[in-house]
Amino acid sequence: MSIVYYLDFPCPVKEQVKPGRMLRLLYARERANEAVNKARKTNPDIRPEDVQVDLTLKADGTQQLKVASAAEIQKQYAELESLAHHCKDCRARVEPQSFGCRGRIEFPVSLKAEAMLIGRVHASHGDPTGSMLCNYFENNGITGNRTAEMRKLPGVFFEADKPLVRRLDDGRRISSNQVFELFFLTGQVSSKHARFLLGMFDLYEPNLPLDRELHSLSNLFVIEREDSGMPVSRVGLKIKDVKDDDRSTRQLQNFLGALLFACEYGSDLWVKI
Repeated sequence: MSIVYYLDFPCPVKEQVKPGRMLRLLYARERANEAVNKARKTNPDIRPEDVQVDLTLKADGTQQLKVASAAEIQKQYAELESLAHHCKDCRARVEPQSFGCRGRIEFPVSLKAEAMLIGRVHASHGDPTGSMLCNYFENNGITGNRTAEMRKLPGVFFEADKPLVRRLDDGRRISSNQVFELFFLTGQVSSKHARFLLGMFDLYEPNLPLDRELHSLSNLFVIEREDSGMPVSRVGLKIKDVKDDDRSTRQLQNFLGALLFACEYGSDLWVKI
């Protein structure tokens, strides 16, 4: 299981394959690869034709189970694979792979990833953003209860069985349950909401220098705008490369890069668990 997100950015691929079908093909391909790899642990010579894959698909508002062979899924995916060359220089490729406008954060979410997010809350020394964020939670009913329900399954959704908590100067508290709900349980993140999230968590770095090579900037994601072939502005994700990271933190960083892109290019970011 994982958090799946998708940047709704127009491109040549989506002109030929509708986004919904593209996402279904990517999901099915991943499930097929997982099934084949699992089967080959006991039978290295098994053929994709002989591996059955259970797919949970949404149709007419309900979840439906479909069974297909891995070979059938691979054949269907060929339609999308033939368009992968369009992804090479795509601005929306957040993950370093074809169709990287769609990414995921795999469960369980590590304690390091939770600490990374809650650590972005500024809550002392006169900084008002922590208090503003707490007000936003209170005004919009973001209690973290839905996340707390997920924690009742130990080790399934979260590595930690209890949320991390940040105490504000005024005595109020913000928990990582609330933060998770804010980022991942909203369904659709508009470009304006993406800008709000980046600002509240001090993730937006404006006015990056134009007189340096892009590779010399330590920001994990940088968006550059040009005029007549010359850079005129640069903004970046206010996170530097972290040495002591793990799978969850790396995948979370990619998600935050998707937020930056949604903010800068006016795209919606769809999030689903």
